[in-house]
Amino acid sequence: MADIIEEKKKDERRKFFGPDGEIEYFIAAPSAEDVRGADWQYSKTYTRSLTEGITTNAEMMDILMRRGIIGPEFEQRATELATILNGKIMALDSAKSIEEKRELAVEVAQSREELFQWNQRLNGPMSNTCEQMADDARLEYLTSCIIQRADGSRVWDSYNTFLKEKSQSLALKSRFETMLYLQGLESNFLDQTPEAKAMREVEADVMEKAREALKAVQAAVDEEEALSKETSEEKITPKKKKSTKK
Repeated sequence: MADIIEEKKKDERRKFFGPDGEIEYFIAAPSAEDVRGADWQYSKTYTRSLTEGITTNAEMMDILMRRGIIGPEFEQRATELATILNGKIMALDSAKSIEEKRELAVEVAQSREELFQWNQRLNGPMSNTCEQMADDARLEYLTSCIIQRADGSRVWDSYNTFLKEKSQSLALKSRFETMLYLQGLESNFLDQTPEAKAMREVEADVMEKAREALKAVQAAVDEEEALSKETSEEKITPKKKKSTKK
């Protein structure tokens, strides 16, 4: 009975592929002990960062305000960019023709990137605060606990082992997948944006037209070969001589 329950738990795990695209890894739900350990790691990292002079969120916000990096103008521009993005997404949803979808999908992607870059004026500096560093440590601790192999064994037996992982691509991929899992997002959430869906429609239409064009070309080739064959046969077949009366 215990084996059946354990197997069911394994089946409920979230799956993702490693950096090589072949090896499967799994994310298991964190235990209460895992969560306590992660919270402890958060507190320890926060305290150490604070004693070493790293700014807090509140302090960083004050610095950015004093330097004019953020403020009313920053908020106004962010709102404008978000409004532009939403308007283009609505236009994309209403688009009928493939050509219109292609153009609007590109515009939506550009608008989303513009909004992201603008928000980086705030998000970039805020990623170096005590709170963010502590959050990162908690995320890494949970990653070291809940990433498993197919048989249910942990990939890293401790947090320190995770920090010493030689394959940085595997560590970063696992950390990213854990972050998405904790935020309730699917691994392919970027593929579900309106512009990504529209571009897939455009690609499908292009592929369909390409297939139709190939069929037309092949049909023309077949027809030409058939005509050529008929002409050759006519040339080869000798004509009967007409009999003449004496």
